[in-house]
Amino acid sequence: MRDDRTRRHRSRAPLAGLTALLAIGLVATAALGARTVTRKQALAVAGAISLRHGDLPALRQSPNPVTPQQIRTEGKAIACAGAVPLSEAFANTQSPIFEATGAPLLALNSGTEILPSTALVAKDFAAIERPRALPCLLAEIESGLRATLPSGARLTNARAVRLPPVVSGMPDAFALRMSVDVRVTQGGATMTVRVYADDIGFADGQAEVSLTLDTTVAPPPTSLERRLAALLVTRARAALG
Repeated sequence: MRDDRTRRHRSRAPLAGLTALLAIGLVATAALGARTVTRKQALAVAGAISLRHGDLPALRQSPNPVTPQQIRTEGKAIACAGAVPLSEAFANTQSPIFEATGAPLLALNSGTEILPSTALVAKDFAAIERPRALPCLLAEIESGLRATLPSGARLTNARAVRLPPVVSGMPDAFALRMSVDVRVTQGGATMTVRVYADDIGFADGQAEVSLTLDTTVAPPPTSLERRLAALLVTRARAALG
């Protein structure tokens, strides 16, 4: 949403298998002229917006279904932020995960949620503008990491910040970056890896569209984020009219 806004968070790609999928959904007002989407139409509209393997042919594609565990994780984050429950959505979809082979990690996916009305999108917007929204999101990342790390691993220096806008041409858009140091000791050796999780999104009518990128060592490339965000905007406009 404008320059410094954040959203109700969408599901994301895993951090090298470390994270649970997180969620707080996108928040924004409706774009002028967007058509009304019914419950029957919602799944097809969401699917039309999603990233596809042809968009990232150099990356490996992995299945990424919405799981009951993910829904529970998302529900906790949404309740923490005071946003609209997932149960009210007409559709809640996510693309496959696209990952680079080898190290460092690059993993990404898109997500689309269709809400019944622009009023609910606005309600999300109000919730995520509250100061507690970023701590809720950061807590979900930390929780997901802890669930999959070896015993004794430590998380330090966790931060959540708003980034300059990445999405162009949409009045309601946001960009967030979460980062944390993961410290693991095995066989007497200790290694610390910096993990970055960027969340980029926008709203168009009843649709909340997100792009999530996870990396290690260095932040996600801005050029890649801008290219994929522009592609999602084009598809949202075509799907929503």
